[in-house]
Amino acid sequence: MNCLCRFALTAALLLGFEVAGQAPTPASKAEAPANLSHWVAQAATDAKLDRTTIPYDGKTPNKLVCDTTLRQLPDGSWALFLLAGDDFEPSPKNYVGLTRSRDEGRTWTPLEPVDIGFPREGKTSGQGPTELLVRGGRSTLFFSTHSQTWGRDWQSWFMHSDDSCKTWSKAEPVPGRLGKFTFIRNHIVARDGRLIIPFQHYLGPPAGTPPPAPEQKPWHKTLFHYVSNPRNGVLISSDGGKTWSEHGNVRLTADDRYHGWAENNLAELSDGRVAMIIRADRLGGVLYYAESKDGGKTWPEFAVKTDIPNPGSKATLYPLGGDTVAMLHNPNPTHRSPLALWITFDGLKTWPYRRVLVPESCDGPKGRLNYPDGFVSADKQWLHFAFDDNRHRAVHYTAKLPRVNGL
Repeated sequence: MNCLCRFALTAALLLGFEVAGQAPTPASKAEAPANLSHWVAQAATDAKLDRTTIPYDGKTPNKLVCDTTLRQLPDGSWALFLLAGDDFEPSPKNYVGLTRSRDEGRTWTPLEPVDIGFPREGKTSGQGPTELLVRGGRSTLFFSTHSQTWGRDWQSWFMHSDDSCKTWSKAEPVPGRLGKFTFIRNHIVARDGRLIIPFQHYLGPPAGTPPPAPEQKPWHKTLFHYVSNPRNGVLISSDGGKTWSEHGNVRLTADDRYHGWAENNLAELSDGRVAMIIRADRLGGVLYYAESKDGGKTWPEFAVKTDIPNPGSKATLYPLGGDTVAMLHNPNPTHRSPLALWITFDGLKTWPYRRVLVPESCDGPKGRLNYPDGFVSADKQWLHFAFDDNRHRAVHYTAKLPRVNGL
């Protein structure tokens, strides 16, 4: 069956999964409040207005689609960046791919590689985008490079475009420790105008830990060895991105050998707190949570469990004003499907609005729906995003948002 035929046009309520013995936290209660029937009906109405297209469908030997990032550019067009090249990642054949739309996602240009200024060989052979920050007339692309896998020569960079991603400045390394073994993804603009970008950084194993034997599948052994001990925090800029300061060193576990992709996301709440959700691979099938009470400057040492189900996949937050926040995620503790939209109106305490956007992959129930990422329309009535369907198809999805709190 074609992927589009599988997309749900009716709403479905997803019940929360309780975590036994877990103390309540600002994000730990996933159950819906008493006015549930209203939001179920609203979700069904909104679902009828959704629309979707397929910007790119990869074919072997270069079918890979991963790490999709959809943004609106200064000229009004849309840009979809993605990790492309080869049939898998990480690979030295990976590159930064770009497709564009000038009609709000209805049609797309052919996928083309982005010249980041580094050779696709040696220490920069593997290349992948992680974030596009658009402010005023400037677009800033954050990306990473490696020589074969994320465990080898992993570096992070950024470069600017002042003509809607047609030409680029010379790439610069992300400063400080975040220049290596770091992903920089997503961002928020605080009410006071500050830019806040989450990062996930890997310290690696404790000193004296012997590296894996080279004969033991070096790609994967090296990856799990060096890409370990993740720390989560934020970069903050008060001058529009000219300078940045680093804040936070949040851990998921005290195990220094723990390996997992954190892929944290942020939302600013009505009282100035900054909420952070964190992917937590193999740590109970739920998202983790941390918050800063001073606008992102200080953070706790450890994040805490929520009872929001998650199989170990990237979830993204979209602040809608006040304490209203939308979330795209896989509300399943064991598998990356379905792909759902949840909305909280009380700062991540409860999630009364829940609907399935995509019930399963175009490849069937064993396929995975990965890496949703996008932006909210200026009138806050639409959530435009892209995701990868089972690592070979880039899908654009426009989801209708409910009208709430005068939005």
